[in-house]
Amino acid sequence: MLSISSSFLYALLTNRVLLVDFGPDMVDLFCEPFHNSTWFLPRDFTFKGRANTPEFRETYSLGKLLRREEEEEEQKKEMPYVASLLQLFLSYDNDDYDKLFFKSETQPLLEKVPWLVLRSDQYFAPYLFLMPCFRAELDRMFPDDKETVFHHLGRYLFSPSNQVWGHITGFYDAYLAKADRRIGLQIRVFSLDKTPASLILSQVINCIQEESRIIILPNASSSGRNRTTTTTTAILVASLFGQFYTELNKMYKEWNEKAGATVVGVYRTNHEEIQVLGSSSHNMKALVDIYLLSMCDVLVTSPRSTFGYVAHGLAGLTPWILQSQDIEDEEQRVKEPACRRGVSKEPCLQFHANYYDTNPDHREPGGPVPVIMDCEDFQYGLKLVNRRV
Repeated sequence: MLSISSSFLYALLTNRVLLVDFGPDMVDLFCEPFHNSTWFLPRDFTFKGRANTPEFRETYSLGKLLRREEEEEEQKKEMPYVASLLQLFLSYDNDDYDKLFFKSETQPLLEKVPWLVLRSDQYFAPYLFLMPCFRAELDRMFPDDKETVFHHLGRYLFSPSNQVWGHITGFYDAYLAKADRRIGLQIRVFSLDKTPASLILSQVINCIQEESRIIILPNASSSGRNRTTTTTTAILVASLFGQFYTELNKMYKEWNEKAGATVVGVYRTNHEEIQVLGSSSHNMKALVDIYLLSMCDVLVTSPRSTFGYVAHGLAGLTPWILQSQDIEDEEQRVKEPACRRGVSKEPCLQFHANYYDTNPDHREPGGPVPVIMDCEDFQYGLKLVNRRV
């Protein structure tokens, strides 16, 4: 969803039509976004099914073409011929030649190419704001609020299919709708071997009860009259690992029993334990969680998690971000603070080119724009902000 929304923004900027090539595990997730049209790549498209192969990249990628031109000492300002198709390889592991896409000087070359096959796993929209050739148009498209770029693109492009939407509304109506406040916890664990679940759980509790004060529990001995006016809170736990839900549910259930009222409820839709790549049912469950998180009033997300990026981006919320989950020392103490408030509602571009200076102290006319800053959860990442913090 991050790369598709970025690709759509690039298509708008360059007067192109966006077509997507969903695999079997993706085709049942979304409705068609464009009325009386389709965004699916035709089944009989010449290169369908071949664009992800190393041979395709070697033959058709922009980076390989520019590398060959340099090796052959040919003029790089103009292509020796007008290619009918080029691949833009913008994934995290692209090389310096692939990154030349992000130079404004490269864009006139691409205007001559009818078909661009874009492959990416990144939210590269922030870098488009750094490119002088797009800056004026982007300022017209998003004149006031740069922190809602993904929010607007995502809300426009992605409408869950009827089946997915049925799961979303069914769960929301049953468990979340009646609560006065809804809190979403997105807990991504990259390795339980390196970071024990108990450490992460302590970090989450410290975040929601101490650092952010998201949950302030009333005195359990308060009178019944006061308890009737106590606001109720629903906590949605989205994690592959079930122990976080189990422990949080146990903790707040015990507190509710002492208080004599259900003040905090803890819920989950599923726990898969492992990420299953290429599974339609797994992707459907993940999408349900993403949209339910986006319906919460407050979000706590894990660092470096694109899952969390999409959830808070769709919600249009600035999340609380847990500290890096690496072990601090041999005693495995919880880092302080347990979490920090994010600086923006936008997702983070984790891997990017370095053609334009993003340091505000170095700004010159026509130089970097004041809507880009470093990500708080990913070293060297970039994200869109309304102002620098």
